[in-house]
Amino acid sequence: MITKAELRKDQFLESLTDEMLEKFVPVTEEWRVEAGEIIFNEGDPADNFFMVKSGKILLEQKISEDIIATVGTVDPGESFGLSVLLYAPRRVMTAICSESAIVYAIHKDVLLDLMDNDHSMGYFIMKQAARVLNTRVILRTEQFLRSMHSHPDIHELETDDTKV
Repeated sequence: MITKAELRKDQFLESLTDEMLEKFVPVTEEWRVEAGEIIFNEGDPADNFFMVKSGKILLEQKISEDIIATVGTVDPGESFGLSVLLYAPRRVMTAICSESAIVYAIHKDVLLDLMDNDHSMGYFIMKQAARVLNTRVILRTEQFLRSMHSHPDIHELETDDTKV
C-alpha cells in the first residue's frame, strides 16, 4: 500500500497537509515499468497524472517522421503527465521508461475532483504546476537557442547589425 510518506516525496504533493495527502492514498496506483516500456504516446488521451518513485522516464517529441527528440527526463520525486492539469485532451509527448521504474498514477478525473473539492489543495498543486512548467519552458528555450547557435547555416544569417 502506498503511504503518505511516499507520496510526500513528490514535488507536487510535498507541501500538502497530512489530511490532504490522506485523500491520495486510496486513489493512487503503483505501476512497475521496465526499460523501454512506453507509458503513453504522443496523441494518446491524457488520462493519468504520474509521479516517479524510482527509475527514470524520458519525455520525447516527434520532430519529423524520422526524428524523435528527448526533450526532458523525469527523476524520482518529479512528475509528468501535466496535460491532465491543463485539461488537455491528448498527450503532447511520449513518456518512455529508460530504466526499470516505479511510478504512481492518479486518474485525471479523480485528481481534478480532489482539487475541485479542496481548493487549498488545488491551489498548492496548480502553483507547483506553474513552477514546473516555467522551468521546462526555460530549459526548452535554452535547448532551442543552443541548437540554433550551432546550426551550420546560422552564421550566414548574421549581419553586422544582428547577431544570433
